[in-house]
Amino acid sequence: MEGETLKLDTAIIGGGITGLYTCLQLWKQKGPHHRIGLFEASNRFGGRIETVEMDGFLAEYGPMRFEKHAQPLLMGLIQELGLATSYFPPYMAATDPESLYTLGHDDLWSASGRPPAQVNALELLCLGILRVLQASGGDVDDPRDPRHWEWWSVLDESYYHALRTAMNFRGEPLRSTGFWNVLSTVLTHRALTKIINYGTFYHSIHQNPSAAECIIFWLRGLHPNETMVGIKEGSEALVSKLAEKLSSLLPEPPVLHRNHKLVSIEEGEGQYVRLLFSVADGRMVTVCARHVVLALPRSPLKKLVSFFPERISQLIDSVIPIPLFKCFFVTKEPWWNHETLPQTGASSVPTRELHYYYREEGSEKRGMVMVYGDSPSKHYWQSFIAGEPHLRVELNNDSRLREYYVKYLSHTPHTAFRPEGEGGRNALTCFGIRDFSREPFEAGVHFWKPGVEIENAITELSAFSFLLTGRFHNCLHICGEAYSDFQGFIEGGLRTALGVVQQIT
Repeated sequence: MEGETLKLDTAIIGGGITGLYTCLQLWKQKGPHHRIGLFEASNRFGGRIETVEMDGFLAEYGPMRFEKHAQPLLMGLIQELGLATSYFPPYMAATDPESLYTLGHDDLWSASGRPPAQVNALELLCLGILRVLQASGGDVDDPRDPRHWEWWSVLDESYYHALRTAMNFRGEPLRSTGFWNVLSTVLTHRALTKIINYGTFYHSIHQNPSAAECIIFWLRGLHPNETMVGIKEGSEALVSKLAEKLSSLLPEPPVLHRNHKLVSIEEGEGQYVRLLFSVADGRMVTVCARHVVLALPRSPLKKLVSFFPERISQLIDSVIPIPLFKCFFVTKEPWWNHETLPQTGASSVPTRELHYYYREEGSEKRGMVMVYGDSPSKHYWQSFIAGEPHLRVELNNDSRLREYYVKYLSHTPHTAFRPEGEGGRNALTCFGIRDFSREPFEAGVHFWKPGVEIENAITELSAFSFLLTGRFHNCLHICGEAYSDFQGFIEGGLRTALGVVQQIT
């Protein structure tokens, strides 16, 4: 394309799952004569989705679990691509003594004369949410009251919409309040500290995101009718199968470009947007398109804000990046087995979650453990990352990770360290690490800041022009997990993709 200008109806920037899905839906709805090009800055599609084979195990360094009922778009895509799902354990908390919390007088528990009760961090979080909402009809001092779960089981998207747009808490819109601020009025600081330190999954309470969005996140994730699944072939199969499907569309498929980094975006002639890309071989490529879809997370979008109206720049900065990391270790002498529950020993390791995988081949045993965390534990592990930008997992790179496996993971949570060669460093056959707080992603997921009217923000971002005067048509479109009403999951990106496709004429 050097020396030429490629003309398109729609250019899609970003080759993650949202960009690829946008490409497919646009082709379906606008027809094969709508000229589409997709441009990815790196040498691979998938973005934060990455599945790596490690000595016979599939290690999910990106998304790994999905709500089967709450994510219909994703489930439909999985079916369309001919992929299969497999069981994934539900969210669960560590239950070792130091991770438990004793509800006492300060927590209102003993007001009815009941003896103190011990709860895990997830139950404590549920207790806080139930007290904020005051809607279940159950005992808001008892997170185990079955009436809570009867109420919870009928919640749906219409309830979440009402919670997001109309629900108040102590005279203030819930969406305008931080999650930490809200929980601090219904739980003691001691209780909140226990959740922050020992809660599983990513707990961003200390970053104080929108209370409405965090509560919706957990109402969905802990819904009594929900089932968690993974993708049997690995999450990256979503990307590879989708790219294959796009490349096989007839009569003329969309063109998928890798190693094309967007440098500038500006008004072109007529109704076209002029895009300039730098290519890995040193060339500069010009593309003119009537519409430009930016299927990107916050970090790369912030590098483009000088090309956008001020209002759009403000909205791009209205989400909080949540850094996540994952480490995987494969050993030929695991102390765990098929029955070892997630989070076993998690409170003894600098992490948020531990997941265990196990297999036997004759007399040979193999095990894999996943270390999954956010702040502050990510600071402990991120010094083992060598590359910047950090685009892919680093496998068997920093030998110091072997020592930290021995220190924390080569023994059961209830026994002393094993000597070298007995579950120690010599038994470790493969290890890897990926840190999403590094560029170009900045985060594993995102949460909205307090005060943002989320549904209006999504609509504004789905179609806007260069000029506030409106002289130029609404030719720019932002979509992705970061700017969705289902943050933290692929479903959010797919929802915003459909919203953007509807805006493209």
